[in-house]
Amino acid sequence: MLWSVTITIDARIYPVQVAQKAAYALADSLSILIQQSSEGFDLLVSPAAPTIVLTESAARILIIRTLNDFALREQVFKETSGIRELLARTALKEAGV
Repeated sequence: MLWSVTITIDARIYPVQVAQKAAYALADSLSILIQQSSEGFDLLVSPAAPTIVLTESAARILIIRTLNDFALREQVFKETSGIRELLARTALKEAGV
């Protein structure tokens, strides 16, 4: 059964790069078009192929789970940037570079 649903997400919680990563990660099962809206972003979601058997509610849960995953990865990346830089400087110093 073909369906289409629009999910509005807050850009302060899920930046556009998080939405793009989620759309790419789910591209095998969902077609997701990202459009800017007054409240953030609208995700226009539909099955990637007629043979995909995801319901609208299952797709919504999958998208939210994936958005949360990539938002958390983004936050961890930001919070550990100082440690990564320190490790790189130390490694280069010990290597004599």
